[in-house]
Amino acid sequence: MFIDINTIGTEGLSFERSVRLHGLEGPSRESIPDLEARLEGTVSPVPGGAELNARLGATVPLMCSRCLETFAWDVRMAFAWKVLRNATDDDASVLVAPEGKIGLEDLATEQLYLNLPLKPICSPSCQGLCPTCGTNRNLSTCACEPVDLDPRMAPLLPFKRKTKDA
Repeated sequence: MFIDINTIGTEGLSFERSVRLHGLEGPSRESIPDLEARLEGTVSPVPGGAELNARLGATVPLMCSRCLETFAWDVRMAFAWKVLRNATDDDASVLVAPEGKIGLEDLATEQLYLNLPLKPICSPSCQGLCPTCGTNRNLSTCACEPVDLDPRMAPLLPFKRKTKDA
């Protein structure tokens, strides 16, 4: 599905489309099932191209970096692009469309990836997994002793154990 800026006319164009996004990956390279995204906005003609103002809405199933449970992450964001047929400079707000066509699936996928969190967390109060037994501490407690070990000192732990045994 695309919008052709060659045919929008002088009054511009409003659009509201639902697009299906395929083959997405999460921040940890986990596969994200196909999802439905909603794009709505306007395309207005400007000299040499068009001005695109749009909003993206989608619900993405992501895996929490702490507890490894899947949760729904809502994407609601607005963006604006100047669409040109020819690249003039390295302006980050320019979308080059040599044939004058804007691919909505590609645009939605790009905006979704730009807004994915690097370390998704299901909630700020997520307690994660027990580092000893792997129990999800949000669902149950475990009997493991808390370990107060500075992670910078972890490589020295085998040496410490050897000296205790000697």
